[in-house]
Amino acid sequence: MTASPLTAHVAAPTDPTLPARPSSWAAAVQIARVLADRTVAERSAWALPVTALALVSALTLSVAGGVRWFYAIGGEYGPLYQGLSSIALVLLVIPLATLAGAAARLAVSRRDTRLSSLRLLGATTTTVRALTLLETGAIALLGAVVGVAGYLALMPVFGLLHFTGGPIGPTGLWLGAGPLLLAVLGIVLLTLVSAAIGLRRVVISPLGVRTRQTAPRLHWARVLVGGVAIVASVGVAENIGFLAEDIATAIVYVGLALAVPLLALNLIGPWVIGLIARFDAFRARTPDALIAARTVLDNPKVVWRQVGGLSMISFVAVITGVSFSYNASPASNPGEVLLIADLRTGSLLTLGIAFLTVACSVGITQTAAILDRRSLHVGLDMLGMPVGLIDKARRRAVMRPLVLVVVGSALPGLLLVLPLAGFSQVSSIETLVVTPLLLVAGVALVAASLRVTRLTLTGVVAEGLARAE
Repeated sequence: MTASPLTAHVAAPTDPTLPARPSSWAAAVQIARVLADRTVAERSAWALPVTALALVSALTLSVAGGVRWFYAIGGEYGPLYQGLSSIALVLLVIPLATLAGAAARLAVSRRDTRLSSLRLLGATTTTVRALTLLETGAIALLGAVVGVAGYLALMPVFGLLHFTGGPIGPTGLWLGAGPLLLAVLGIVLLTLVSAAIGLRRVVISPLGVRTRQTAPRLHWARVLVGGVAIVASVGVAENIGFLAEDIATAIVYVGLALAVPLLALNLIGPWVIGLIARFDAFRARTPDALIAARTVLDNPKVVWRQVGGLSMISFVAVITGVSFSYNASPASNPGEVLLIADLRTGSLLTLGIAFLTVACSVGITQTAAILDRRSLHVGLDMLGMPVGLIDKARRRAVMRPLVLVVVGSALPGLLLVLPLAGFSQVSSIETLVVTPLLLVAGVALVAASLRVTRLTLTGVVAEGLARAE
């Protein structure tokens, strides 16, 4: 049987070859290119994170350059200078890393509306998250490059500081091209990791982007472990003379005696803050007091991340205050006289950098919190609560734990310095005057950064009301 002409010419239709569906990352790159002009135009979405990351980069590179300069010092006191500069670097890592993380979270939080719109248009969750990481990485790279420029501009300024009897010099903090490139890559990587961790806690849906609010349960065992660590550190500080055989070993023990209590305070702090917030919520008599207490109770760990850097500052403030009580005797050798002066200069410099970093971190974190809670603030305003009262509750939720951290951290600092410096130095007029003044200055700087963020709150409320109308 032969096929008819009709059946001979009718074959199975061939499906046209369709283009392969791009991967989530490829789609994210395409979307990023399309939205590049709009992203650049939205200066409010990237200006503050870039500024924060630039500040982190500039200060981190300057501190690292200072440590490298101190490690080039020789002579009898060389190991002591090197150990003290390393301790200062370790103490500054915590607030600098906190500031970088806050900048990354702010960069992510400014894109809520865009992310939900893309989900509504059919973009997958992976694509949206990839787009966020791409944009955050670009912001981090820009901030790191600007930070390198800031570091180069600060080199002559820090070069005017005098240590070991002479100035550091305009090129004294130079690290080299290789370390600068590694620092830029490190800042970008740290920002991406922080943003990725933040995205894990975010639910991205077509109807909006919201953060899962899961109040963590903090066990009282934190206080027990932290208390034992602080007591052990005091014991080490009291017996350094028996434990250490040379200056280098003594510096290691001193560093441990300072670092362990800081870690212990990170365990104790959130639990204590939550406990006091529960007490404040129970006895609250005004709306702002109740809202502030409930804000802290939502997540005490988040509040601690904002103000916990001041625990380190309290330690440094105590050390700085004690350093002012030392005066070189007429019989002292020139090296000892320079060492005492350099200890004061280094302590004040470390304290100033730490104050500036924590104040910026609190300001940026609060800006991100305002954006995350925009619906709450707009809702309170619609219910008749004045913006000034909303701002008062927000500032109270930060300042009350902050004062608690400052006072609660200064006391362990005194206990640790007491066996190292002696009762006469700790109880001197210079220590008792300088230490509180330094702490008050730090608290005032953080309070000023909170005042600045009111502009963001006012803008968010006004924008929400305009949309409602």
